[in-house]
Amino acid sequence: MADYPLGSLGIQIREHWRKHRPQMYAELEKAGDLAESLHAAQERTSDLMDSLLDKGLPHHQAWELAREEWAFLPSKDDAAGAEDPGP
Repeated sequence: MADYPLGSLGIQIREHWRKHRPQMYAELEKAGDLAESLHAAQERTSDLMDSLLDKGLPHHQAWELAREEWAFLPSKDDAAGAEDPGP
C-alpha cells in the first residue's frame, strides 16, 4: 500500500473537501482514492505555487491562483449528475 503523507496544506485541503465537496469526498473515500487524491492536490498546489513564484508573481497572487486550481475547489451543488473534476 502506497504512503501518501499530508502536510498542513493537505490537511486543509481534506477539511475543505469534506465541508464543501462532500459528494466528491465520499466517492473518493469509497473508491479508496481519497488519500492519493489529497496528496496529489497538495503536491500540484505546491508545484504550481513554486512555478508562479519563479515567474515573479507576488506570493499572495500566486497563492490565490494555486489554491483555487487544485486545493480549495469551489463549493458545488453535489446533486446527482454533477460533474466533479477531482484531482
